[in-house]
Amino acid sequence: MIQALNQSLNPTLNLVLKVTISLLLVYAAVMDVRKREVPYVAGIGLMLFGGFTLIWNQHWILVAFYIAAVLGSRGGIFGLLPVIIALVSFGVTGLMGEAYPFILAILFVITMFQFKAIGSGDAVLAFGLLAIAYESKLWMPLVLLGSSLIGVVPLLWKRSPKEIFERTKKILTNFRKIEEDEEAVLFPWAVIAAVIGLVYVWLVRGEIL
Repeated sequence: MIQALNQSLNPTLNLVLKVTISLLLVYAAVMDVRKREVPYVAGIGLMLFGGFTLIWNQHWILVAFYIAAVLGSRGGIFGLLPVIIALVSFGVTGLMGEAYPFILAILFVITMFQFKAIGSGDAVLAFGLLAIAYESKLWMPLVLLGSSLIGVVPLLWKRSPKEIFERTKKILTNFRKIEEDEEAVLFPWAVIAAVIGLVYVWLVRGEIL
């Protein structure tokens, strides 16, 4: 009877989770377009749900890494924690081989945030999506990486090779001062994240938990 009850509740629970995640993503996208910032509720909500997904599936080392990454994303002494855990996981053969895409993707997000290439709202959205999609291995890391390449388009658009070189040099020289770059093309990445998340939740992933 208990097993039958769990089987009947499971589809309902997953439907509620999918709808909740979708609402958070859409809300983040709309507010990013309107105010150029990801609302606290949406960003933190996705990030917390990503952590809950790892806990639910009992990936305890990844839970520790995830918490360390959230703390370490702010820099300072905590910034070493995710790097240390990542190096340990890479150094111990067979410890978390299937988690390498997730770990590397999280470190990439932290790096981009530290260099101010993305904002804190975009970072927490990426954290949450990566954790939610952990079971799908390379799917989310590759798609998020691919979406980040959209930022290269304005660099190449209607520029000669010499102009591209000069523009690239300027970007690399002033990477941490993107807000001072008068030529920078800022786009609401939360919109792209929402599309990616919605496709994954409704078309790729069967059950969330």
